[in-house]
Amino acid sequence: MHTPSAQSVPRSLDPDDSVSVAVLQAATAPLREAFGDRVRVEVEHLNRVGPWVFLRGRMRGSDGGRPNFAGTAYESRQADGVVSDVYVALVKKDDATIVDNDARSWRLSDRAIGPTDVAWLTWPDKHEAPPALFGF
Repeated sequence: MHTPSAQSVPRSLDPDDSVSVAVLQAATAPLREAFGDRVRVEVEHLNRVGPWVFLRGRMRGSDGGRPNFAGTAYESRQADGVVSDVYVALVKKDDATIVDNDARSWRLSDRAIGPTDVAWLTWPDKHEAPPALFGF
C-alpha cells in the first residue's frame, strides 16, 4: 500500500514555473532518449502530492501534430496502430536537501510511452504513491 502524505489532495503545477520545468526535465528524459528533439509533450495534467508528481500529456511532433516514430523502436508499433500519443511519467523528489526547482532533486520512478491502456493503474501500489495523485 501507499504511504500517506501530509498533503493528500493533488495540487496542479503551472507548467511554466521553475519547479515544473525541473520536474518536466526529469519526467521527459525517456522521450529525449527515444526520439531526440522530434517529440515533445503537451502537458494535460501535472499534479503533485508531497514528493510525488504525475505527468499525463500528449506526444506531439515538431510541427505540433501527431509524432512520427519512423526510424525508432516505436515505428512498427505505430504502423500496426498499437501505440497512442499518450505519455505518462511518475517522478519523485529524491533529495530533500536540493531545492524543488533543481532538476537533480527529481528522479523518474516510472513512465509509459504510447500506452494503449491505463498503464499507470498499478503505480500507486508499485511505487507506494498516493492514489489521489492519479485521480483514483
